[in-house]
Amino acid sequence: MEISGKAKKAELKRGLILLLLFNLPVFSLAQTVIGQYEEEANLRSWNVTGFVSASGLGRGDIMSVAADGPGVANGNPSLLVELPKWSLLLNGAWQKASLFRFSLVNTGVLRSSNNLWVSTTAIDAAGIAYRLGPWALGLLVAITEYYDRPSVRGESTSGGKKVYELSFRQHGFLRTWTLALARKIGHRLSFGLCLNKASGKIEETVTEAWLTSGVSILDQKEASLDDFYFKLGAAYSITDFFKLTLTFEPPHSRYKNSHSLYEYSTNQKNIRIKGEAEDTINRPLILSLGGLYLLGKRWSLSLEAFYFGWSRYHLTWFGEEVNRYFKDTYRLAAAVENSSSFSLLAQSFLFTTRLGVQFDPQPMKNPSSRYLSLTSGFSCQWKNFRLDFGAAWSQEKGSNRSLQAVRSALSLVALF
Repeated sequence: MEISGKAKKAELKRGLILLLLFNLPVFSLAQTVIGQYEEEANLRSWNVTGFVSASGLGRGDIMSVAADGPGVANGNPSLLVELPKWSLLLNGAWQKASLFRFSLVNTGVLRSSNNLWVSTTAIDAAGIAYRLGPWALGLLVAITEYYDRPSVRGESTSGGKKVYELSFRQHGFLRTWTLALARKIGHRLSFGLCLNKASGKIEETVTEAWLTSGVSILDQKEASLDDFYFKLGAAYSITDFFKLTLTFEPPHSRYKNSHSLYEYSTNQKNIRIKGEAEDTINRPLILSLGGLYLLGKRWSLSLEAFYFGWSRYHLTWFGEEVNRYFKDTYRLAAAVENSSSFSLLAQSFLFTTRLGVQFDPQPMKNPSSRYLSLTSGFSCQWKNFRLDFGAAWSQEKGSNRSLQAVRSALSLVALF
């Protein structure tokens, strides 16, 4: 039997929830405030500013002040005019984050006493940039958001025999294609525009089974994401040693095509409920102000401040308005870099080390949470080729769970 319609679906779910509560004495209800990890939340932080290369990661996630590869097409397109004639980028990244409340875990029937971890690994970006006189063009494709959650499994026993089991899994990503154009005006000023086309998916599956009665439930949700937006960037060299940068990303709507399947099965019958909706996610205004100060020939200092207009963030979920009750927030980062040269086997190398720090308050009002990150990295350049490595460790405060996140990245950059 197949049923369509919200009313019948809600009625069936209420009955099944009551059945679940009466048949699961070993599970206790936890707090229902999810906090950071709502379904559409990016892994590690809500404050997503685009692609971060290995060098940017070592620099405290700063991507708007230093022109060190095609990755700036997405961070600050105006910096493309500072690159050589041709530049190429290939980037790979690994990350791991701990979570406590998400989906059913510590919000409903499943409770964990410890934080749960999830990791991702990917060749996540490739890019190319070309400069001709005062003009520059860049193309970048990158995974800019991850929606993975720890896979969990719970069970209930009676008399030493398993009578119930539940499993949950969620994964997803957002891939962004960026086409950027930049123009240098005079010797000190440059402007840039990038067009971003993003698409991705979020898939969530919950399965339940009462083994003695033969009852099983499948709750499956799939969402296809589609986004198109632009970003403006500017850079102005006040002196030969100090540069200011600006970026502007307007608020815009991300479209979400949602599908759901709810299936209730017994030995005698099978009920399937399908749903579909065209939803929207209203993304916030994002502004940044950055600065790069050259401290002589070997040292430099990078600074960056972001503003996120999260207070107007809201979305629809299968046609129903959802308000996350976020607050506007900001993100601050600073990094120092040191460059030196050395010779090995009659070859000259340029070696750069980086050390950065980032303060990243999250937009939730409850709990009031923030991350403090320490970052480091290095670059080693030989002739026209450069190898970058970056790593970051983040510690969360405010949720009383001390969530953590680590990320590392490796880039190969060619400059001609």
